[in-house]
Amino acid sequence: MIPMGKKAIAIIATLDTKGPEAAFVKERIESSGYPTVLLDTGILARRDPSAPPPDVPADEIAREGGEDRSDLIAKSSEKETRNRGIRAMSEGSAKILKGLYDAGRIGAVIGLGGAQGTEISTFAMRALPIGVPKMMVSTVASGQTPFGIYTGTRDITIMHSVVDILGLNSLTRCVLANAAAAIVGMASAAPLECLRSGLRVGITLYGQTTPAGLAIKPQLEAKGCEVFAFHSNGTDGKAMEELAVEGMLDALFDLSTHEITDEIFGGIHASDGTRLLAGGLKGVPRLVVPGGLDLITLREPESVPEIYRGQPFVRHNPHITLVRLTREQMVKVAEVMASRLNQASAPVVVAIPLGGWSFYNRDGLHFRDLDADRSFVETLRHRLRPEIPVREIQGHVKGVDRAVFRFIVPVSIASFDGQQLEP
Repeated sequence: MIPMGKKAIAIIATLDTKGPEAAFVKERIESSGYPTVLLDTGILARRDPSAPPPDVPADEIAREGGEDRSDLIAKSSEKETRNRGIRAMSEGSAKILKGLYDAGRIGAVIGLGGAQGTEISTFAMRALPIGVPKMMVSTVASGQTPFGIYTGTRDITIMHSVVDILGLNSLTRCVLANAAAAIVGMASAAPLECLRSGLRVGITLYGQTTPAGLAIKPQLEAKGCEVFAFHSNGTDGKAMEELAVEGMLDALFDLSTHEITDEIFGGIHASDGTRLLAGGLKGVPRLVVPGGLDLITLREPESVPEIYRGQPFVRHNPHITLVRLTREQMVKVAEVMASRLNQASAPVVVAIPLGGWSFYNRDGLHFRDLDADRSFVETLRHRLRPEIPVREIQGHVKGVDRAVFRFIVPVSIASFDGQQLEP
């Protein structure tokens, strides 16, 4: 029975293998005065006899995910059945969790699991808005496994289980008790309302664009804007696009666009195909600056693919190698950028700093290649819709705040007043 009244804390666990642990967490949460909703995401035929009865059984979750659980069990020996089961449980639990949240039935969620359980639980958590307490107790949260694939762009709190979640002992009881206390504490805190405070502006920052961003921020705030900064590391750029689509941002000042370069050429800060696209499709105005767009971000020099070995490179720090793009590669970037920006249904302005777009792209330094940069700009001008202006500004990208700010008002603020872009 799913509780009514006080918002419950959802528990996601595979009750075929995590019965005692789920029972322990359930008891700890309920002893704190919170009702629970237990989702069983197990895909094995059996259910742990020590597991409490689920409020949402595995069969129901599988159906919501587009599969018949009995069919999955019957075909468990087939190669793709496990992946089908994980996908069904992930998608089904996400739909159910979001439905419970939208109905006001749950106010927080906690998941318990190994690699499979973590995949399912965090997929479901990512269906909930930012601000809803989300905790994952996981065996793979040690740092040896990249956790970005699980957290995505959502505010998921991670707790390392230390030992495998395979029955209760003195250590697992301690870890799970702390996890239960943490999710209860988050659920009991008065939630902060994400109230709109003027025009909400997203800014992307990375290395040399940070000084410009820091200078622009108070200018925007002086005009009554609320500023959200995103570090362009692959994940944050995607997060900015998602928040724009969700209506959380009103304008985008994209000072650091190198994520698209890493996306095209296999860099470590690669975003996905939504970058420079999703917000525009939603109708969010955008100012674009090619910050870091002239390079690929890779790991140690010995890991650089052979195809890039002949290009200028800099060992930026012990773990990061920067590779300068060639003229041909810059043209490719311009083509992709133009294709995405052309689909925007809101004003777009591109500002090109003539003094360089990254730390090493300055007069006298290793990455200065005026021919490659000019080819980018020429291709961009040629491929963009005529109504998208490309404006050249003096100075290096790190100091563009004064010049860029002249273009910010017409792109972001004036557009909301029904005014036309300045010529």
